[in-house]
Amino acid sequence: MKQRICLLLAAALCLAGCTAAPAAPASQPATADTAEAVPAEESARPVLRELTRCADGQYYVASGIDESGQVFLTTVNLYDGRQRVCCSRPGCAHQDESCWAWMRASTVAQPQWLDVYTDGERLYWVNRSDYGHYGMENNTPQSSVFVTGPEGAAAPPAEWLAGTPNYCGDFLQDNSCMDIRWFTDGETLWAYITSNPPDETTGEQTFAATLVHLAPAPEGSEVPYAAQVVWRQVRDGNTGYVGLLDGQIVVQVQYPGPDTGSLADNYKNSTSELRVLGCDGTLGEPLLTFTNGDWKNTVNGTTILDGHWYRMSLHSADLEAVDLCTGESRTLCTLPGAEDSNSMTPELVYNGRLMVDVSDVAGDTRYVIDTATGDTVTLPATWAKDGAVPRAPVFCQVAGDRCLMLVGTQDRMLTTMGQDGATYTFNSPLSVYAVSDLGAYLDGDQDWQICTLLDPDTIL
Repeated sequence: MKQRICLLLAAALCLAGCTAAPAAPASQPATADTAEAVPAEESARPVLRELTRCADGQYYVASGIDESGQVFLTTVNLYDGRQRVCCSRPGCAHQDESCWAWMRASTVAQPQWLDVYTDGERLYWVNRSDYGHYGMENNTPQSSVFVTGPEGAAAPPAEWLAGTPNYCGDFLQDNSCMDIRWFTDGETLWAYITSNPPDETTGEQTFAATLVHLAPAPEGSEVPYAAQVVWRQVRDGNTGYVGLLDGQIVVQVQYPGPDTGSLADNYKNSTSELRVLGCDGTLGEPLLTFTNGDWKNTVNGTTILDGHWYRMSLHSADLEAVDLCTGESRTLCTLPGAEDSNSMTPELVYNGRLMVDVSDVAGDTRYVIDTATGDTVTLPATWAKDGAVPRAPVFCQVAGDRCLMLVGTQDRMLTTMGQDGATYTFNSPLSVYAVSDLGAYLDGDQDWQICTLLDPDTIL
């Protein structure tokens, strides 16, 4: 692990990032003078990458596997599309809590949650409570992180959850967690947590954002790592994570405008700034400032792709690309029929090609755009929501050259008995998932591999 963090830091010094100084020419030997071109504190800053749910072609997902409704940790192979239970216990039937992949008794939402993420080498089992959103007040938030190998747990999770945590203790700061994004610097974990605690005086809902570092704990501590709050902000405007820029977290800080009495108009009049949130808790100067109502894609969660922020004016079909390192903006292309659309969503960039979804009342249109030339290709819709609204495949996971997509639905008729004793028949369509080569799909290929799921009712 030590060797890995050194490699990450060495790679960071070689990046031509927003603030890094140019590297010395290859023909010149390194000297004390050239080494000073990069400040020591900058060269040592953590370079983050986000934890995912995919490693070595496997997608880790909590899922039902049969009609019992119990939830187990499973994997979906991104090459053959087969779902398997992530349990290495010899002879296990995967039927109850004795299974090493068993996570909870029901798919129904509940206050205590167990999520699994990966850095590509190990699994992080995140155990946390969510009491506040279930009306269960005056509860101390509970949270911990456990680590296993990629093959999964080596004992029933219920047993080691009840014991001493093997990575860290509590990291939640309040009892109203909404979302957590996890990162690694190659050696330790970082968590960006959004929550909505009530104001202690007025009881009004506020928005809180917290950056927590799971750093080595003092000698003699119960756990090897402890949660340290690096930065926390509680305010009446949301601060949400939007992506990584050269290994640094970028947040969208929203500032409310005057209260108009309409939530929709309030949002249109609010403004946003994109800022770098340093691992030391410093909030950088604005990279970009805009009024939310002027753009079609300003909701928190829009992703920074290849160092750019892609946007479209509310009454335009011109797709703009803003370089967040230089601040330069250019019109990438004009998308046909997009002027009257409701929203524009940049989905991903792959080998110089940007995929964008444009939505209106008639459905979605998916475009693939060459980021160098602006040349545009339209990908066909492959299914229809509710049998009428055209839909392109929905991306569930992208990992390297592979992707997992929802590609359609399959009609299924179910029969049930009502309280009056009568029999009723209704349509309950099944979701159809497939795995594919990402580049081939962007070329228009639809020869994907349909997934084989353990339970057809599973939602991946």
